[in-house]
Amino acid sequence: MIKAVLLDLDDTLISNPLNRTDQSLDDWNAFFGRMTGRADAGVGLLRAMAAVTQNTNPVAGNFDVFLEVVTEAWGVSRERAIEIFRAFYAETYAGLRSKVQPRPSALVLLDWLRQHDYLVVIATNPLFMAEGLAERMRWGAIPADFSAYAHVTHIENSHFAKPMPHYYEEVLGRLGVASNEAIMVGDDWENDIAAAERAGLNTFWVRPDGAKPGVSPAQPDGQGTLHDFTVRVCNQGWLDTLQPRPLRPEMIAPRLLGNVGALFGLLQEYASRRWDQHPLPGEWSPLEVVCHLRDSERTVQRPRLQRIASENNPFLTEPQTPPGPGEMACNTNNQCDPANEFAAERQITLDFLAGLKPEQWQRPARHSIFGPTTLLEMADFTARHDRMHIKQICQTIRHCE
Repeated sequence: MIKAVLLDLDDTLISNPLNRTDQSLDDWNAFFGRMTGRADAGVGLLRAMAAVTQNTNPVAGNFDVFLEVVTEAWGVSRERAIEIFRAFYAETYAGLRSKVQPRPSALVLLDWLRQHDYLVVIATNPLFMAEGLAERMRWGAIPADFSAYAHVTHIENSHFAKPMPHYYEEVLGRLGVASNEAIMVGDDWENDIAAAERAGLNTFWVRPDGAKPGVSPAQPDGQGTLHDFTVRVCNQGWLDTLQPRPLRPEMIAPRLLGNVGALFGLLQEYASRRWDQHPLPGEWSPLEVVCHLRDSERTVQRPRLQRIASENNPFLTEPQTPPGPGEMACNTNNQCDPANEFAAERQITLDFLAGLKPEQWQRPARHSIFGPTTLLEMADFTARHDRMHIKQICQTIRHCE
């Protein structure tokens, strides 16, 4: 059942002829050249954007990756680079307003989805700062208050970008939903359709006039205009007809990495000021949840997968009940340590999975609760375990407010 609807922004919810990066750079190169004194400032900008789209390190935020490259290319400090981008949004970016146009179906669709309790995500490629994204939303006449959505992706709150399937997994990790509970709606074949399908989402292609499918193989569940999608969803109950995509081994690594990115994004954005707070008596603090993820990866999740790979149809029992509040070995002196330790443990798990032969993913096991299963299914269970506890942190934060 679909719970979350991810919507691309440019040329999906709004019309934006500047959606193509190369066209935008032609218009903006003069500004960045003037601000940096470098005639090749646009080249550095392109290189930084490329670094973000290729990043697969879940601990490295998009903005950090971007600034590391662009500051070296421009020969400026991080602080100066941020000043330049803020000046760009204040001075030059506003001149693009007349080129962005609303799409009449967008508000109808957004209102209907909210009224019917779907999680609505603005899933635009997170290459620009939040203030620039909000401007485009206002120009396109859709709500620009990010609190109106379940999540809005931008360069400051994301660890991956399109066309990496990791981007979609991070978003779903922030929402606490599975890939078979989400649909991606967008106009770009590679970024929105093929990449989302690789992550296991259903898809609807808002097909540009005359466009043909891209190079990457994909089979969207539907295609047409945004109006077509709106009619199907609002009037025909189309979301209820969608069938989940089958689980494949290549989905696992992006899913496990995306969850780590989601955890780091959540902690950096919200949890640091409530790190040790307990939402209710008898419940873990955010710190203790992260410590549990670290300990579970080390003593339960990875050993279970290794056992399936090495034993013949092993019988898997439920792990022991983890320590309760105040009973866990957690480092409260450095709030980032447990998260980084979890990320390190996760990388060991991923290295193990990367060494599996294709046939090993289907090795059988018997679980005391789930019954007959496979290594592939239990690897996906590890991802679901992540998301359950990431969602727990979200609920904890709200209780602590």
